[in-house]
Amino acid sequence: MRLIELTSFYYTARYHSVTKAARRQEVGQSVVSQHVRRLEIEFGITLFDRSSRPYKLTVEGNAFLKLVIPIVDAASSLKDQIAHPEQHGAFVVGAYPDLVMHHLPKVIQPFREQYPDVRITLLARPYDSLLRLVKSGEVDMALCSPPSADDQNLDYLQLFSYNAVLLTPKNHPLANLQNIGIRDISQSSLILPGPESVIWQQVDRALEAQGIECDVTLSMDSFQSIKRYVEIDMGVAVVSDFTLLPEDLEHLSVVNLDHLFPGSAIGICTLKGKYLGPAVQNFIDKLAADLTGFRSALWEQPI
Repeated sequence: MRLIELTSFYYTARYHSVTKAARRQEVGQSVVSQHVRRLEIEFGITLFDRSSRPYKLTVEGNAFLKLVIPIVDAASSLKDQIAHPEQHGAFVVGAYPDLVMHHLPKVIQPFREQYPDVRITLLARPYDSLLRLVKSGEVDMALCSPPSADDQNLDYLQLFSYNAVLLTPKNHPLANLQNIGIRDISQSSLILPGPESVIWQQVDRALEAQGIECDVTLSMDSFQSIKRYVEIDMGVAVVSDFTLLPEDLEHLSVVNLDHLFPGSAIGICTLKGKYLGPAVQNFIDKLAADLTGFRSALWEQPI
């Protein structure tokens, strides 16, 4: 039993005609007839009632067809996926939670409309976890800040840069302080992203360098939650400006901290040498087209 024989039977049953089955497969009628006959001999059954026109399946033929349909359909799907790999596949993307919430939807929605059979899995994780997931192969790519310059295992494509900012409640004393320093910030209860985040590590190094202790009252990886707790005056927060939305300015004051902390970037991190299929490459192209050069809407508003 060969796939070509099952295919000939499938189309003969579908069209009730050897002639149409042969035309569909671009072979001679005698070839199709031989294929069907070989199946009948191999399985010891009669598949068609040849006394009638058009051909009709026998009871055995109907039962056989039910078994053959998924085989032929799967083979056809396999050929299609090989011929058009960009239309199929599955991959895993890791990203910061706020990128998943606010930036990726506008990329994923049109991508899925163009490639509906491509399956995307999203993992929202902090910086250190994302790098580990890329290195272990558990994600195909991560949207995150750059890895260490001496890490030779990862490739990185920068999309946009960002700065650290201080969030305070409206009319907070720090909101109008000129040349704000890390010691000024440490006088207030501090809210930070989690310890694996770039922001936490920058703030921690700055405090340690000046021997300053600080009361961190809350640490979490959801910037939406951080903004809410600043709004209710639980503390002030250091966050990335790409997490801010124009409407945040209605409830919060924002102070640029690029004089205290070096700016960083968001880009696509992949494992060096890992094969990325056409579907993944298409998604990377879409990310690059939509997010390259992004600038926080914060800076389009008066602060």
